[in-house]
Amino acid sequence: MSAFALLHDLVLKNWIELGLLFAALYLLLRFLRRTIAGGIFKGPAMLLWIGILGLFLLLQSLKLDVLNAILAASFPVFVLALVVTFQMELRHGLARLGNVSFLRRLLGPKDGRPAQMKPVDEVIRTCRQFAERRIGAIIAFERNIDLSNYMDTGVPMDAIIRAETLDTIFSTHTVLHDGALLVRADRIASAGCLLPLTERPALARDYGTRHRAAIGLSEQSDAVVLVVSEERGDVHIVERGEMDLVEDWEWLRAYLSVVFAEKTGLAPQERD
Repeated sequence: MSAFALLHDLVLKNWIELGLLFAALYLLLRFLRRTIAGGIFKGPAMLLWIGILGLFLLLQSLKLDVLNAILAASFPVFVLALVVTFQMELRHGLARLGNVSFLRRLLGPKDGRPAQMKPVDEVIRTCRQFAERRIGAIIAFERNIDLSNYMDTGVPMDAIIRAETLDTIFSTHTVLHDGALLVRADRIASAGCLLPLTERPALARDYGTRHRAAIGLSEQSDAVVLVVSEERGDVHIVERGEMDLVEDWEWLRAYLSVVFAEKTGLAPQERD
């Protein structure tokens, strides 16, 4: 039977089943794209999964009863392994669905924040002050991959980004100054967070825990991280495991404006 004949014989029930299957697969892949553990389905790892699927289909076509029985029996174990692997992401996803504020942002209108509040300007002003006063800081901006796992290690805040707030958080007199500050959209989501350290052996010894944590997070996610060194007073921006020294504040302003626009849907900010 040809493929066209098979499609012709499909009834409405079959089309509904195919539609639901593709919708479930799309939602699953979209969910995995936003998770850190979703890396097991990207790049070369994706080729491995395709190879496993191809092997399974080959065994089915050859009608090898013993191997097919073994694969069928191991399928529940595979599903359980996926649940264990993504347990943190599943828990955070269910928690966010049950969050009233999350549903309000999803279904309701914008919250009407004043237009003069510009998070990028507040971050730039804070980093310049920190660099001059030799105050160490690490600020990570969430993008597509969910950082809720790391946010849970700190103190939840959900605060407007203000220079005064950032200065208070990273003051050496507070218990939060040694951790990282995580930004979700245009809000301070959590402070005093613990980040994974990079295992890169070639990193210079001049860079301390903050820089290693910034690189570590950028290696495991698509987050953009700002680091201010308290020893040298310089500012670095870290993305995809690469660290660049900030020498032009206007360049940093434009860079962060694009990052904020990706999450908030607003146009990149312009100077007054």
